[in-house]
Amino acid sequence: MSTSSITHNFVISSPDSVERFVTALDKAEQDRIPNQVLPGRELTDSKEILTLMSKRGK
Repeated sequence: MSTSSITHNFVISSPDSVERFVTALDKAEQDRIPNQVLPGRELTDSKEILTLMSKRGK
């Protein structure tokens, strides 16, 4: 499973490795793409959801 590597424990033992790891985390945070705000609204009414889904099949 592709997510299994995320849950593994790992050990960083040398100070040089710790610094490289922190630098990589900082760089990943800087390179992060911000979330886009998309137009739309949340549907909570079951009748409204059924109406929308019935249009999808046509």
